[in-house]
Amino acid sequence: MKDAYKGVFYTNDFSYLRNPAYDGPHFAYHHESNMRGLGLTGIDDQFWLSRVRLFSNYRVTENIRVFGEYLYADSGGEDFAPRPIEENRGEFQNLFVDATLFDCDEMQVSGRAGRQELLLGAERLVSPLDWANTRRTFDGYRATVRSSQNTVDLFYTNPVNRIAATGGTNEWDSSNNNQSFYGAYLSNKSLGKDYGVTALEAYYIGYDNTDQNFSFHTLGSRVAGKMDSVLYEFEGGVQFGDNADGSGHDAGFMAAGLGKVLNADGTLGTWSPTVWAWYDWASGGDSALIAPGDDGFHHYFPLAHKYNGFMDLFGRRNLNDVNVQFISPIGKRVNFLVWYHYFFLDQATTPYSVVMTPYNAGNAAVSKDLGHEIDLLWTIAINPRHNLMIGYSHFNSGDYYNTPGVAFGGDADFFYSQYQVRF
Repeated sequence: MKDAYKGVFYTNDFSYLRNPAYDGPHFAYHHESNMRGLGLTGIDDQFWLSRVRLFSNYRVTENIRVFGEYLYADSGGEDFAPRPIEENRGEFQNLFVDATLFDCDEMQVSGRAGRQELLLGAERLVSPLDWANTRRTFDGYRATVRSSQNTVDLFYTNPVNRIAATGGTNEWDSSNNNQSFYGAYLSNKSLGKDYGVTALEAYYIGYDNTDQNFSFHTLGSRVAGKMDSVLYEFEGGVQFGDNADGSGHDAGFMAAGLGKVLNADGTLGTWSPTVWAWYDWASGGDSALIAPGDDGFHHYFPLAHKYNGFMDLFGRRNLNDVNVQFISPIGKRVNFLVWYHYFFLDQATTPYSVVMTPYNAGNAAVSKDLGHEIDLLWTIAINPRHNLMIGYSHFNSGDYYNTPGVAFGGDADFFYSQYQVRF
């Protein structure tokens, strides 16, 4: 598990996304056509987002430290109510105590207690959700055991409820004790080095949710690396437990990618673009139970924006995503990305939003064809502390949107820009 508060971020050709190094002022503009809310809604809106994060790190002794971070997130100019991830007018994002419990040449054991962000591997299942204006955090405990070759993280937490603090209230966020999130995560640094392996991980993650009456458990692993000019990554897992109706849960997911650095031999001079081809799959359930606790795969607390389209139309549940990606520097300060996705259902029931709510719970899908998305993104590094991001995405809806009961069946567009200052 990586520490988001240290600014560590998985960047296997995803460096164009927001880096959770500590922000100074952070401003973004969104223009959303037919997608205000969750999924395709037929609603247009435009608005501004702003965020500030301030932190303090106090070293009490050589083995104990206290870390705190304050976050203020706001939105303005919208015609419709902001999403929960867009506003949080003042709260502790992190407030924890770290202690070194044991330290010798072969092993170090440390513990953490309090409010903390979680980041696991490539963030497909667990992430601070830096794309959200408010970010995500948990209350709980974590133990880390490190050796020269392995790191094992054990954690037990409760998700923190977001309170926008609007309407004149100043209520602090509190953890949801009806939801328990826990697990063990192993990272190895040595196995497979001769084969260009840069990440080798295995994990167990559990999630008990009495609000929605389900309990899910996931066993998974991930490997990523580079051999000469060829890049690769694979992550997959099985999920089991109890569905909301008491039936047994049986689900799984898989993501596989193969990339190529096009100018590895230098024949194109300093220009060094990269291409990737990906296939993402997350299982769906049958039509007997369509709900957040149904038999489809549950993606837990991910950075969905990082993988299944920048428009955030679909969560990793009952989903196939075939996508290709081209990344290229333009000069020394600009990065350009173009990313194409084709989405289709695993089972002919319903897609799910990024918060795992079904689009349509009452009718079987007339088609598995969800549609096509194209994402364009320019990232401009003005200097080491200032950057600008400009993006445009378009979604062409598929035949699924002819299903009776679906809210909107047209196309959608998303334009956004972001200016960020880092301390």
